[in-house]
Amino acid sequence: MKIVNYTFPILATELLSLGEMMRSRDVLTPGFDKQEGDAYHPMIYVREKELHLTQTQLLVDRNLMTRWVSLGKSCIASHEHRLAAATLAFCQCCDILIEPNIALYELAANQGNQAAHEEETAFRIVDNTAPQLWVDIALGRVTQLNLLSQSETGRKNAEIDYCTPLKVWRRFYVLALKVAALSLQSGPAHILLERLFEWMHAEYLFLAPGTIMALCYFAPNSPKKGLLKQIRSADRDNALSGIKNATWDLTLVSEWIKMVHRQRESNTLALLGSLDTKLHTVARNILAFSDSDEVIAAKSRQMVDSLWGSDMGERLHSQLREYERDADNPARRANQLNAQPSLERLIDEGEQEIRSWRS
Repeated sequence: MKIVNYTFPILATELLSLGEMMRSRDVLTPGFDKQEGDAYHPMIYVREKELHLTQTQLLVDRNLMTRWVSLGKSCIASHEHRLAAATLAFCQCCDILIEPNIALYELAANQGNQAAHEEETAFRIVDNTAPQLWVDIALGRVTQLNLLSQSETGRKNAEIDYCTPLKVWRRFYVLALKVAALSLQSGPAHILLERLFEWMHAEYLFLAPGTIMALCYFAPNSPKKGLLKQIRSADRDNALSGIKNATWDLTLVSEWIKMVHRQRESNTLALLGSLDTKLHTVARNILAFSDSDEVIAAKSRQMVDSLWGSDMGERLHSQLREYERDADNPARRANQLNAQPSLERLIDEGEQEIRSWRS
């Protein structure tokens, strides 16, 4: 048995305290079974790297990115900032590689390519500063840092255009528009969800993150707040903005699921990092539909039951399994190359439906 000795750049007691801070908010969703290791204990990642040369990757969303960068620009640390600082220091000490790309694409969609490049540069700077600075912020010893200047963040990587449309985002946007449109209709929640399933099977695609989001959104045992923001706003542009925000969450989770599925072949561990509890709920529930054939039915049924109760859960789960078995049906539009409408057309139609709604 190999003994792993590792010296951390901060006190071990401090590093353990950071892990407990992160645990209190549950900011990580690991791509491994929590029974196999504690995602908030640093030795999990150190031991995997020392014994198996495993690289751990953390895919992050905008709520962590913005707080890291704002701390670098001298903002006063709030509780949320301290949680973000704890996460960054933890990653630095455990040699966890932070992947910010989806967060940068989301920023570019709202503020342009230059803003995304400036934030990328700012992130690289703060990610390469001493962990102790972030520990002191996290533990409340200091409330402010000053790490960035305008000249430092003005550099641009000409090889990346963060305004390039992501096909995966557009696919999820079509689905999110449909979920939103159905949610604006009257009727029992399970009927609205069943209409969505029927539409995905007959006219579109079954996309796991979107399916789970819809199961959570319509469920009586799951709060809607935060999944689709401002959906009933009098300003319909605000409603579309809320749908787009949800689409970025789905895109992020989809990318993380890809990382999880590549863990074995790439010798990596995949983590999802966010301060958004509902994002983690969607991600963790997707794993119930992504497991091996031997356990997938039991885990997915348990998840649906937790949201809808056992009677309705059985009904909805049976429908999903039936649609899954019929996935290759040539009558499905998704299986007819010449019958599929363009994403642009579906987006235009979906946005028009949302814009035309009146309370």
